[in-house]
Amino acid sequence: MEKFTADRIVTINVDVQNDFLPGGALAVTNGDQVINPLNSLNEFTRTNNGLVVATGDQHPTATPHFDTWPVHCVAGTEGAALARNLDIRNDDTIINKGMGQTDGYSAFEGITPDGRTLETIITPVGRERVAAIFGGLATDYCVLNSVLDGLRVNPGEGELQIYVVNDAVKAVNIDVNDGRKALAQMDKAGAHLVNTVAILREDAFRLAK
Repeated sequence: MEKFTADRIVTINVDVQNDFLPGGALAVTNGDQVINPLNSLNEFTRTNNGLVVATGDQHPTATPHFDTWPVHCVAGTEGAALARNLDIRNDDTIINKGMGQTDGYSAFEGITPDGRTLETIITPVGRERVAAIFGGLATDYCVLNSVLDGLRVNPGEGELQIYVVNDAVKAVNIDVNDGRKALAQMDKAGAHLVNTVAILREDAFRLAK
């Protein structure tokens, strides 16, 4: 099979927020280990004129979501802030989600400050070929739901490939196999499971020159 050639890349940092890191209100085991690979991917993306996106829960103080989970990522709190070591810059794109009374697992439920959605961001323009790269927290919830929604985006006349970077995600793992099952589900649905090196070396796909 011919290697996919991307005209544009979008790297999505899913919910790398303080409350999901070790010591946070809803800590993902080793959640901080996604930061270094994501930073490498973010730099690669900027170098190649792509778009870096960071999503984050911004929950209200009262939501049915907290019937299932401990209170976390309440809008305006330190716990809801992006991890300090995550390389997100002023000209990157921020998507806030979980602001209503839903769980807000999918990044596609969120919105940027200027009213854009992740769907509008990654949808190819005309015959454009887009590679959307997902990493972050957590494999079995927000990454899973975001990736599955990404696979449902209609590319029109263009092409859209969805990549999940398996060394840049960590799972909640209420059951010890939840993360593994989530990766298998994304793979079966059509996502490409790759590692950071495969992206940086352009082994996963090549960039249009």
